[in-house]
Amino acid sequence: MIKKAKAGAKRNPERTKGRLLRAAIRLYSAKGFHGVAVDEIVELAGTNKRMVYHYFGSKQGIYLAALVEVFSRLAQVEIHALEDTAPPDEKLQHLLAANFKFLDENPEFVRLLLWENLAEGRHISRHPELVNKNPFMDRFRAIIHEGVAQGIFHAPRDIKHLLINIIALCFIYYSNHFSLAISLRVKLDSPRNRALRLTQATDLLFRGLKAK
Repeated sequence: MIKKAKAGAKRNPERTKGRLLRAAIRLYSAKGFHGVAVDEIVELAGTNKRMVYHYFGSKQGIYLAALVEVFSRLAQVEIHALEDTAPPDEKLQHLLAANFKFLDENPEFVRLLLWENLAEGRHISRHPELVNKNPFMDRFRAIIHEGVAQGIFHAPRDIKHLLINIIALCFIYYSNHFSLAISLRVKLDSPRNRALRLTQATDLLFRGLKAK
């Protein structure tokens, strides 16, 4: 819930900027870039239109800031999942589990990403550095190489494609949640199926990656 500023409250720039960003994430994830007006963002944030242009420069500026914010949340989760001293295969298991947990807790990330892909990446293609996967990609690559060197993994054909495969194993449960649930007649949110999806994803990943 976004708390609106009370009349006469002392000005707090960071709090105002935060309210605008949270409002933008909520609205853009629900309607996409073209479905949201700046007036809607300031109304939900309880501030004035001038603040959007002061902090973010434009409607596109606050949209990009919303994308960066949700991508940053994921980046922190991914890096944290690979930080411990566990063996390489356990680190990948942690990564899978962390991705499922993140997607459970951040439905706005899923919707924002779907909207941006419908727009063919029009906004992030102009600023690819804002959603760069480094330094996570460097750490992920090092873990795979470590696993290969220890004889735990066989060398994948391509490490970037391997990461895409891992993302896909998790993301499909959220991007296609409703169509899968209806067409396959499965309750994806049931406790059993929520546990099973991680087991199944782990099974598929390691059957393909582990050295025989």
